[in-house]
Amino acid sequence: MKNLLKIALFTTLFLITAAQMEANQVSEQTWQTNMTFYDYLVANNIAPLILAELDDETYGELKTIGDKTQFYEHRDAETGVLLHALIPIREEQQISLYRIAPNDEEIYAAQNFPRAYSLAAEEPKKETPQENAKKYKIEIVPIKYMIVNETLHTRIQNSIQVDLREITGNNKLSTELSAIYDTRVDFRRDVQRNDSIAAIYDRKIRLGRTWGAILVHSAFLELRKNRIYAFYRQEDEAYYDDIGNTLLSMFIERPIEYARVTSGYMPGGRMHPIYGYERPHLGVDFAAPTGTPVYSVGDGTVRFAGCQKSCDQGYGKVVVVEHRNGWETRYAHLNGFSKISGGSRVKQGQLIGYVGSSGVTTGSHVHFEVRKGGGPTNPLSLRNVRKDGLKNEEKVAFLKKARDLKATIDYVALKNSNGVTRLSATFHNEMKKRATQN
Repeated sequence: MKNLLKIALFTTLFLITAAQMEANQVSEQTWQTNMTFYDYLVANNIAPLILAELDDETYGELKTIGDKTQFYEHRDAETGVLLHALIPIREEQQISLYRIAPNDEEIYAAQNFPRAYSLAAEEPKKETPQENAKKYKIEIVPIKYMIVNETLHTRIQNSIQVDLREITGNNKLSTELSAIYDTRVDFRRDVQRNDSIAAIYDRKIRLGRTWGAILVHSAFLELRKNRIYAFYRQEDEAYYDDIGNTLLSMFIERPIEYARVTSGYMPGGRMHPIYGYERPHLGVDFAAPTGTPVYSVGDGTVRFAGCQKSCDQGYGKVVVVEHRNGWETRYAHLNGFSKISGGSRVKQGQLIGYVGSSGVTTGSHVHFEVRKGGGPTNPLSLRNVRKDGLKNEEKVAFLKKARDLKATIDYVALKNSNGVTRLSATFHNEMKKRATQN
């Protein structure tokens, strides 16, 4: 009987929610620059006392909302009162701030989204901050989305970025393909009109829109009838061509994003801006505001993180990372470090510190050095250093899989002359049948 009552309660809730959605408003908003979660609560007449109920981990997550983050609000159409806000903090997680249904803990436990409850029946009254805070709850919840498997094939008429944006409606696929082919193809210089590109990929859809990153399973870029293939290998989350060579560089080109070079690699010497005489400049300086994240350009081990002499001399605060095959990278004049120390293992793209102006410097920047076998080398040539390809049994197993992937992507290009097609179970069954015949 108790279960029947619960089913009846949830059914009633669903019917009420569906009917009241028409009376409420869901809108997409943008998180304002430098706005805190405390500010957001105050702006929506929610007592910040609610924050005192959170554990340290949840409270810390509230500080990770990025500026300009797109999020959803659900408000009562008549009163404008916030009923529910969903604010992404990562691709898989979001902050859920919602108004608890009055006088009904069973409904609250149902955890439906969106929690659309009419406020019309509530009589306005003066309430204490404690009472106000009890009307809302904050949780970190998974982001719900669906995944669709799609194919694309097109001949380039303008540029890969422009043409793919026109076809897909956003830049996500072109951005992903550009990253995959980064060390093989310069999309701006190498690609010509009537070259073609094809891809089989997974796309996430959240609330009717593309969400998060695209996962490309296989692709080819055809330049003047020459096809460069890219196949995803899940074991190491890397891309390889049809003969088992990696498409990834051993290093990313820069340790910080969107920074300008203020002083290049000059082993023959340059006039030092502080000392006033010529001396070699064995790295590249990237100017950026203090606090800008600095990332390791490759996998390796931190050999040193600290001040080599004193923090107001020489390199100031510096990180030195050792990589395979005798490579070493240095990141100097930092403002501080991430959670690393000597002996820490770091991955390519991992945060290691923050831009600053420690040591002898004229302003905020990172001095980036690269050494090979103990000797300096030009940091801007790193993109040409490739990771090792597959070997032995791994290569044999991959080449067997790559043969089928190649046949599939070629078939996609043959059948899909231009545009995007969503793949069905029928397509996959047909490809399995073709593979068996071959």
